[in-house]
Amino acid sequence: MMMKRIGITILFLAAGVFSGCNKLLEIEPHGKQTTATFFTTPATARQGLIAAYKALQSNYRTNYPGYVRWVFGDVCSDDTRANGGDNPDMIQVEFFTANATNPFYENAWSTLYQGIHAANIVIDKAPGVKGMEEDTKKVYVAEGRFLRAYYYFNLVQIFGGVPLMTKEMLTDYNIPRNTKEEIYRQIEADLLEAEPVLPEKSAQDKADYGRATKGAAQALLARVYLMQGKFTETETWTKKIIDSHQYSLDPVYYHNFTIDGEYGAEAIFEINFQYDARFYDEEGSGDGDGRTRGPLSYGWCYDNPTQDLVDAFEPGDPRKKATVYKTGDVLPDGTIGNTGTSATGYLCTKYLILKNEMPDQPKSSGKDQIVFRLGHILLWYAEAANENGHAREALQVLNQVRARAREGNAQILPDITVTDKEKLREAIWQEQRVEYATEVFRFYDLVRTKRAAKVLNDFAKKYNSQKGASFKAGVNEIFPIPQSQINLSQGVLLQNPGF
Repeated sequence: MMMKRIGITILFLAAGVFSGCNKLLEIEPHGKQTTATFFTTPATARQGLIAAYKALQSNYRTNYPGYVRWVFGDVCSDDTRANGGDNPDMIQVEFFTANATNPFYENAWSTLYQGIHAANIVIDKAPGVKGMEEDTKKVYVAEGRFLRAYYYFNLVQIFGGVPLMTKEMLTDYNIPRNTKEEIYRQIEADLLEAEPVLPEKSAQDKADYGRATKGAAQALLARVYLMQGKFTETETWTKKIIDSHQYSLDPVYYHNFTIDGEYGAEAIFEINFQYDARFYDEEGSGDGDGRTRGPLSYGWCYDNPTQDLVDAFEPGDPRKKATVYKTGDVLPDGTIGNTGTSATGYLCTKYLILKNEMPDQPKSSGKDQIVFRLGHILLWYAEAANENGHAREALQVLNQVRARAREGNAQILPDITVTDKEKLREAIWQEQRVEYATEVFRFYDLVRTKRAAKVLNDFAKKYNSQKGASFKAGVNEIFPIPQSQINLSQGVLLQNPGF
């Protein structure tokens, strides 16, 4: 099954991360030798740990098509379009017409299981490393658990129930699917084990930016609970983050999405990229989002914001300009926007590479990808608090997010005052849409709140578009299991209903 694929790539995962170069793929892989020699010294253990983070960096640019988070989280929603037509595989995913052989499904599956396999090795091997301090071993295991939880969370959101593997190596590759509920239980267990061990953000050295922290585990756990509709637990864990005082809202919203703003006051967890001119076009050397989602002058213009998203912003909301732009707009670095062949006439400002951030060869950049920030947490807390009957607390944090968005302009974005539970719920959902638009949450928010079919079907009718027209309730909330994996399992893996 997928572990056959993992077995031939683990050497690259373990070593290739250091060079930013994929030439190690030319070396004959030796999976057993790798796991035997890794985790024998503190130095090789650190290499193995870094390998477990490697799958995070998979994206459209680094290993086409990779695991492209934004295709599932944004393009499949009403917030963005794929593009004008030069990638039929992506458009089929967007329109919910792709079959189980689509490479976006295959690469999401294989990439995430590569990450799980590497994390399992860390969890299994780190405790036995000679010469390593016991506290360091515990942190390594906690990071492995965090990463395994993150990878499984992505899998369960995309495919539903999947095979659960918590051991380093397998002898039987024909493993049936576990239920969605069983996967969630494992995710929760891993995070509850990891959270007490991981360091606070304030205790993290700059050299360790990008590694999991206590706040990252809390944020992921809160999102896991929210996806399941467990509002009591969501409120508890988001409140832990808020009360930790480790994070604060950046007073300038757009600053979060610049290289200068990385690991800033609001940042909880980011996927780390480092630009290196020596390896500008190699796997793992930099983030490809600036090219794939950025301006036409050096990009392919994917993930195009829709008019529906643009219209969702209230008049004067500075987040609109920080999120989308059209041809002729003055961009944050003073250049004039050109959206070129965008399918909608808009591109994502958040993924723009500013002139002062522009690498020599802009196929990749050192711009990190935000996974969790305080702005997300506050709105998830607001939603959970409202569902739990705590309207006052929900309003307080909801208006805190809106106050930051004003950036000192009292004439815009007035405080929300409604306390009716259903009306406040709608206000929170609306704020979530504009606060973290194009940050890979929208489709999953629609699914978890059971709005996906109505919102996407209505979008198709409103805009006379294929987008959303083929979405079927009870089917398209998840995606098909890759046919290649079903074939490798000799039919043990069962396909999702409707595919």
